[in-house]
Amino acid sequence: METETEKQEFGKFQWFFFVIFIPMIFTLTLVGVILSVAGFDVLGKAKSTLKEIPVVEKLFKEEETAATSQVLKEEAQKEEIKKLEETVEEQSVMITALEKDLTNKEKEVQTLTQEISSLEKQLEEIKNTETETSNQKKDISSLYDNMSSKKAAEIIPNLSQEDALLILTSLDDKQVADILAKMTVEDAVKYTGLLSSNEE
Repeated sequence: METETEKQEFGKFQWFFFVIFIPMIFTLTLVGVILSVAGFDVLGKAKSTLKEIPVVEKLFKEEETAATSQVLKEEAQKEEIKKLEETVEEQSVMITALEKDLTNKEKEVQTLTQEISSLEKQLEEIKNTETETSNQKKDISSLYDNMSSKKAAEIIPNLSQEDALLILTSLDDKQVADILAKMTVEDAVKYTGLLSSNEE
């Protein structure tokens, strides 16, 4: 059962709430709306007024510090992202340059491989030619081995210089000396000179 004192306290609270608090809130809201419609910055003015109160000022400062800190963090993140993007771009350019360089090197390798292949073919042809020449020399040598030096001395001056040299170089020194001895003096001098220049 409520006592008389409790009833009186509850009555005072109700009276304060209904007679003072609610009308005051209503009045402040109404004034705020009217001032806003009239073009007056009610919220800005209220903020600046509240900032002058020591306890509230501290709260505003903490809020501003937090906001500034957040802005600084965002700027730092943006800067870091920008740096990373620049690094990625630089590395991308380097990769492109390296790929181009690699392509050029591959082309160079291909060209060199083709040149080597061509040189190998030429070398093979030269070897085959040398083998043929060597075989010709052997054939000529065996032909003139069976021929008398007098007969050889008559035939050689009638051949081209190239063929004559080919025959004389395919024979041994004794056979060449015998053939030159059987030639006329002019022919002997001529072929001796050709043989000595060929050896150089």
